[in-house]
Amino acid sequence: MEQPEQKKSSLNKEFFGQRADEEVVLTLQRHWFVLAWPFLKGVLFIAFALILPAIGKVGFYIFNSGVIAFVYVVWLIFWASYLAYEYINWYRDRFIITNQRIVNIDQKSMFSRRVSELEFDRVQDIAHEISGVFAAALNFGDVIVQSAGSKDLTIKDIARPAELQDIIVRLVKEATADPPVTAEEMIEFIKQKRE
Repeated sequence: MEQPEQKKSSLNKEFFGQRADEEVVLTLQRHWFVLAWPFLKGVLFIAFALILPAIGKVGFYIFNSGVIAFVYVVWLIFWASYLAYEYINWYRDRFIITNQRIVNIDQKSMFSRRVSELEFDRVQDIAHEISGVFAAALNFGDVIVQSAGSKDLTIKDIARPAELQDIIVRLVKEATADPPVTAEEMIEFIKQKRE
């Protein structure tokens, strides 16, 4: 017995703004290496601040002066906040590829986000670019989707950009292909031509 097709309500959508007839094919994030430099920098500065009091009498001077102790604590809080900020921005950046469009959710800062989308029927060209030693070694880069009449959509710092390019090309072809002609439509067409 066939079960009736379940309609998507606003409660079971995979992302805000998803259409009722739209299916999510892929949800992607920027490559983890994008976090490497900010995390290395933050961890080194925090480690330096934690090791500093153990060197000679530095700890004595830091913790016996209210102003220096305050600056020390602010320094630790700043770098811990920096790590959290970089991680949240990386985590909230999303690229959603559906059977109809590409949605780019670009987290600019903690309280600023830009959402752009590109319909598959507006796509004219798709290319990928891998720049740099680390990007080539770890196989990540950008996928550039050129559109008719609007700005290009760049999916930045994504893993396996060549594979993603192939997937998008396939989805664009599927979305823009004419539906197959049914036998009934063909018979009707022939009847119209005979008359």
